[in-house]
Amino acid sequence: MNGVPMAVNAIPFLPVSVKRARKIGHGFYPIAALLEGMFPGLDLDLEQSENELRPKEYIGCALLVFTIYFALIGIVGIGMALRLGWEMELKQRLLILFGAFSIAFIIFGYIMLYPKWRGSKKKLETEKNLLFAMRHLMIQTTAGVPLFDSMISVSEESATGARGEGVKTGYGEISREFRRVVAEVRGGKELSAALEQSAERNPSQYYRRAMTQLSNANRAGVKITTVLAELVDFLATDQMIKVREYGSQLNTLALFYMFACIIAPTMGTIFLAVASTLTPMQMGEPIFIGILMGIVTAQIMFLGLIKSRRPSVAL
Repeated sequence: MNGVPMAVNAIPFLPVSVKRARKIGHGFYPIAALLEGMFPGLDLDLEQSENELRPKEYIGCALLVFTIYFALIGIVGIGMALRLGWEMELKQRLLILFGAFSIAFIIFGYIMLYPKWRGSKKKLETEKNLLFAMRHLMIQTTAGVPLFDSMISVSEESATGARGEGVKTGYGEISREFRRVVAEVRGGKELSAALEQSAERNPSQYYRRAMTQLSNANRAGVKITTVLAELVDFLATDQMIKVREYGSQLNTLALFYMFACIIAPTMGTIFLAVASTLTPMQMGEPIFIGILMGIVTAQIMFLGLIKSRRPSVAL
């Protein structure tokens, strides 16, 4: 149906179409069946990342990508070495093949982690807009609008402005998920069942809790506005707690940042300068370049750490 989010069959680094890869990957299914036990959560990760491939098919495609890149990098590496006139003994050829294997294995590992990464990204996007989407539903239902019609309003990604331009009004992943629920209900599915299935395929614990409560309230005939008011109050309180915890963590991180990026480099430089006058050690340019690179690396690490600790709330 129009507006329904379609399943995503994305496989990174795949040089051919997924349809063709599924056909070629049949030869890897016996190995994929053996490796399937090493990835027990892959089925759920694929479902939550909206990938319709089964675990065995996905692993088979990943093995196909591994084989392609291992062969390609190995052949190109040996071919370039021979073309440049390098003397290629067995040890050097094995070293090139080992490098090709390592790169291909890293690509294989990235592919296997990709569905979990997509699910984590979907979870963050969902939780960032969940409070505002539930508040939207609460306002609509308080005004007498039925729950289903309120969900249609939330599912709309854009509206037409006064001059005809598109105006962003949606709630990201929640709008996409609600469009799917609306399409399923219009196709004949009962609203409570559609909400339950929406909760099952979403990685966010808060979203699952909200959809489960709405489903139970709709099935039991409970007043939806009361349930939504409790959900909004819970989500708002939880976000305030997360923001306060994040603020307290920033104080500790700021102290570590001052020590690692300001105090330690300054004291280290002074110590090296004094030591160079008392010992034969020379303060050359490589030492200062190393200190600079260390400071830059530490700053990048701290920025990544701060970003990873940031709560998924829309501030």
